[in-house]
Amino acid sequence: MCFDIGIVVCGPNEALVVSGCCYGNSPSYVVGGRAIVFPCIQTIQRIPLNTMTLEVKTPRVYTAKGVPISVVGTAQVKINGASEEMLAYAAEQFGGKDVSEILQVCLSTMEGHQRAIMGNMTVEEIYRDRKTFSQNVLEVASLDLHNMGVSVVS
Repeated sequence: MCFDIGIVVCGPNEALVVSGCCYGNSPSYVVGGRAIVFPCIQTIQRIPLNTMTLEVKTPRVYTAKGVPISVVGTAQVKINGASEEMLAYAAEQFGGKDVSEILQVCLSTMEGHQRAIMGNMTVEEIYRDRKTFSQNVLEVASLDLHNMGVSVVS
């Protein structure tokens, strides 16, 4: 039937976004819980809150002095379910997308920022001061990822 009431449940590693009638202008966010849904007038989207590992590869990037290098880095990212603001950003960016599509967006963002920072440093700076290099990538990428509802874990 069109007006059957449904109870939708999600695990602790995902969030529900309930939108439609009876929720006003903004959707409701449920993290690791349940929601009552009227299927004809409300919709449900699930957002994964798992930690995702990115292998950030930047092949053949030219440094500030024109030397081509390749770098492989690793980052841990996740959609921040603790903040309703971050969930709203994530729902806007990733609603209806599966984990592989979310990973691809995050990976592209990290690769672009890593490439840009490598272009402003010399090979010696990247090699000797890896911590500064990784902090620069983290700072710049975190701002963009934050606007998508994603936080960098490490």
